[in-house]
Amino acid sequence: MQFLFLDKSQKDRVLPALFDLFYENMDPIAPFAHSYEEEKALWLGEVSPALDKAPRQIVLCRDGDRIAGYVQYYVRENLLMVEEVQLEKHYQRTTLFLRLCRFLAAALPEDLQTVEAFAHKENAPSIRLMERLGMVICGEQAGFVHLRGRADRLQAVFGR
Repeated sequence: MQFLFLDKSQKDRVLPALFDLFYENMDPIAPFAHSYEEEKALWLGEVSPALDKAPRQIVLCRDGDRIAGYVQYYVRENLLMVEEVQLEKHYQRTTLFLRLCRFLAAALPEDLQTVEAFAHKENAPSIRLMERLGMVICGEQAGFVHLRGRADRLQAVFGR
């Protein structure tokens, strides 16, 4: 398994595959309101321009030529906002998540204080995982729960 940062100059080539992974994982949990094609166009229309902003990054997990997972995030001041984490189904509940987080932790600034993320309220496994990592629900909006935790707690789990 190889971990690497997305070369943003290649985003238009890579993002469709990331959407496919996102769609495959999320549609059974929280079915999308639109067709696959419409959802893909909406997602690409949001994620592609967001990546034009310097703070936004994606770490890819590659298994040979295949993308096995990714994490999309940004850092602002002392906050890490995890926007998306997706792993292929057969890598879920394996050590890949831990290895991905360790790779990311090594690349993050040392002065982080807070970690935040959103999860669809129907995505119980994701919410439970974040709660086990010390994050707590601090709000809800449009069908998503907002979770927040201390960065030092996550750094203790994933190393630094």
